[in-house]
Amino acid sequence: MKKLALTLILSFAMAVGFSACSSPEPVDQTQQGELTDSDPRVPDDDSPYDEYTLEAGEGWTITGDLTSEAFDTYLWLIGPDGSSLVQDDDGGENTNSRFSYTTTASGTYTLRANSYDGAGRGAYTLHYTANPGN
Repeated sequence: MKKLALTLILSFAMAVGFSACSSPEPVDQTQQGELTDSDPRVPDDDSPYDEYTLEAGEGWTITGDLTSEAFDTYLWLIGPDGSSLVQDDDGGENTNSRFSYTTTASGTYTLRANSYDGAGRGAYTLHYTANPGN
């Protein structure tokens, strides 16, 4: 009986341990947003921004596309340690932003939808993905 109880306890502990170490799920999101006067501001140029977070594993590819008809877009990717990894102004068509980045660490990444300058306000669409490397 003790052996059965020990086996059940170990099985439960392993199941809990494995679920706590689960890998992030792939991400494919589209966000409709709007930059307004009440948004947080970038200290360098006083431009408003919105932030979106996602979980990604090491070696994953994160892509981002920020489009707007109202302002010149600027898109940032910030790493789990808070450092700026990618900034893009016009990598998409016209004044839209686009990037692709392969992660070097697992963790929470932040996308910052921003305008090129402090005057940018209005509606935007942000599409982003995060997928394991092949």
